[in-house]
Amino acid sequence: SSGINAEWPLRPGVSVSIPTDLANLMTPKESDSQHNFDFSYSIPKGNTIKISIPLSFPIEGLTTDLAEVYLKEYRIPCFVEDSFRSEFLQFVRNEEEHMIQMKGDAKLNDISEDFFNDLDFLADGQLDQNNDSANERTIDKRREEEYLGLKWHSLLHSPALPLVRAEESKAAHELQSLVSQRNTEIKKIQDHHILAMEGYVNNGTQVDSNAVNDLAASQMEQRQACEVKWASSISHLMEEQKKNFHMWVEQTHLDSMEGKKFYAPPASDDCYGPIPGDPSGAPRFVESFTVCIGSQLKITHNVRLAVESFWDLCGGVSGSPEQLQTSLSLYTNSLSGAIMVVDNRLNVYTGNTNRLTKVTELHPEFHFPQLEKQLSIIRQKLLNPDDVRRRTPTNYLIDETVPDCTIREDRASGDLILPTGTCYITRHSNLKKFHTVFHLVATRKEIHDDVTSRDPLLLGLKVSLKLAAENSIDNLYVPILLCHELDGNMDHAWCVRRAENVFKCVKGFMIEYGSTGATASKTFHFTLPRDTPERTFSAICSLLPSVFRVPCPMVFEARKKTLTVEELMKLNIDTVS
Repeated sequence: SSGINAEWPLRPGVSVSIPTDLANLMTPKESDSQHNFDFSYSIPKGNTIKISIPLSFPIEGLTTDLAEVYLKEYRIPCFVEDSFRSEFLQFVRNEEEHMIQMKGDAKLNDISEDFFNDLDFLADGQLDQNNDSANERTIDKRREEEYLGLKWHSLLHSPALPLVRAEESKAAHELQSLVSQRNTEIKKIQDHHILAMEGYVNNGTQVDSNAVNDLAASQMEQRQACEVKWASSISHLMEEQKKNFHMWVEQTHLDSMEGKKFYAPPASDDCYGPIPGDPSGAPRFVESFTVCIGSQLKITHNVRLAVESFWDLCGGVSGSPEQLQTSLSLYTNSLSGAIMVVDNRLNVYTGNTNRLTKVTELHPEFHFPQLEKQLSIIRQKLLNPDDVRRRTPTNYLIDETVPDCTIREDRASGDLILPTGTCYITRHSNLKKFHTVFHLVATRKEIHDDVTSRDPLLLGLKVSLKLAAENSIDNLYVPILLCHELDGNMDHAWCVRRAENVFKCVKGFMIEYGSTGATASKTFHFTLPRDTPERTFSAICSLLPSVFRVPCPMVFEARKKTLTVEELMKLNIDTVS
């Protein structure tokens, strides 16, 4: 018997409810490529039913959802539903691959035509073409990273979340094992060197200073060779893990698009642990406030004052609410950042930058370059003459009014020496509570000295706050004393004075932020070093409401006398008048 055409009607009296977003996907657009999906099946009476479904490519959304819509719309019998789904998904996959191939061929044809058309001018324009090609490769790589990040983000918000966390946990265990081996070998070398030096010095004979210097130099070379060897091994492992993780994300995302079900793997031990030697636990003292900034249009901000170690905020625990929340908000417009005070040398071997490097080595970094590579990119930009001429107060230097804001290079070590107040940013996906770190440059002397409103250190803090606001960072951790540890010179009075100056600096930024028309609420986490005395914390806590405007609730005293109806009516009339 003859087959039924593709326009066969639905049964009368039956309506199909299609969601609005899916209905929009099914509606062809003028710019889309049209292709028909043909499907046929036989019914028990021997008739063959043929269906032709017009599809517009590229398809937006999940093809599995679209297949279910067409199953209901065309009344596909239940005994051929699996066949329809498989053929539909295969058809869409083949058409998309064909479109990609067609676009690639068209691009190659355009390149070939342009090449032959411009052959006469090739010699004159060789440099410009090389620059354009490099820019295109950079843009393509950036787009590829963005697409991969969106796929990873969609997996985190899907049933595949436990699978993603298990894959990250596996990589973290492997990385921590290698780092532990490195630390063990370096400690053995150090112990051996100490014994060798003590044995040479305490052997009872006259000690030759030249021989001691030669022995020390030999030991230093041996230790540096060991560190370089392990650094190469760790870097190679990180790159391999990052490559394998990206491939795994691509495959898992493809499986999720095809409707594959995921099952949670068995629970594993925590892979994100606290930093060795640091006390673990919640903050010692915490107070929270709500402040209002603005004369007419008031903006409400949340302020939190806590005594907690900066390094406790960096180290995380696998599966903890803080670490999970940080991962879920990585590719959103609600980011978290922290200001870290560093020395004036741009490297990973000294100060707090070295300590941050050790923290990031314990956790896999799958989304951004390693910290050392990010600092290398910053160094190249600072040394570029074009970038030097284009510096502005919000770029690398802090303010035009600060004298002698020049960047120089140490000839002995090759490190760049940055002026006080310089701020540079690094990105991270493996820290516990924040995604970005604002490195605020300050020397030890400038940290201990009293600061004023026009001090380079406070101007650099203001620039850091401005950069955070411009880059959708809604949660910012600020060291209220502009240091992460207390020493003997930082007494109670010094801490209170420093906290008041920083509070006023942040308040000034809030006022400027509100004057630009921005209405988004921010959360500022003011942190104190973990060894801050309770007396100092109480003084700073009582200082905060006097600097900021804290809304106070109205308190009504309860009347002892019960009012009559006449008195209530009279009170109401007086209030209205």
